[in-house]
Amino acid sequence: MTVGPALPCPKCRRALEPLSWRDTQRGTCWSCKTDFEFLGFPALTAARAKVVPKAVLVAEHATCFYHLENQAETVCDACGRFLCTVCAIDFAGRRICPPCIAAVKKNDAQAVSERTLYDGIALGLAVLPILFGPATMVTSPVALGFVVAGWRKPRSLVTAGRTKLILAAVIALIEIAMWAFVLIVIWARKK
Repeated sequence: MTVGPALPCPKCRRALEPLSWRDTQRGTCWSCKTDFEFLGFPALTAARAKVVPKAVLVAEHATCFYHLENQAETVCDACGRFLCTVCAIDFAGRRICPPCIAAVKKNDAQAVSERTLYDGIALGLAVLPILFGPATMVTSPVALGFVVAGWRKPRSLVTAGRTKLILAAVIALIEIAMWAFVLIVIWARKK
């Protein structure tokens, strides 16, 4: 009885022959006559279910977009094409055809490469305008807005944490506090 891949005997370490198995969990080594038990991963002995499409019996039945000889069983959740059981693939909780899966993978790759790096924008808006003085009056609140907007966004594959966001928030808050202090002093002197 063939159960799975060749496994070594627990005692002599020789490869067990397929006929060594009495059933799916027990066997005897032919070399050293050691009895053994095997508790394998369920997928090791499970039979794979074969997908068999239904043939079109009546001309009025819908056919698969990709296999005209197969009866349509479902509709692609992405593009709406009729699909047979061979073409309908469960993907991320949806029934999708192979070209739509390829499109989803392509879009995911583009989304990763085109992801907005809020942390870099926020830090740039907080630090760079320091050289120009009054520009920080406008850029500090905008930098703080980018910190808030970027806090829940997915992290970049390049920068791991939120260090830049925290640093940008601290610098922006210091700049806002300084401007508030300057405006209060100027207002107090006018009175």
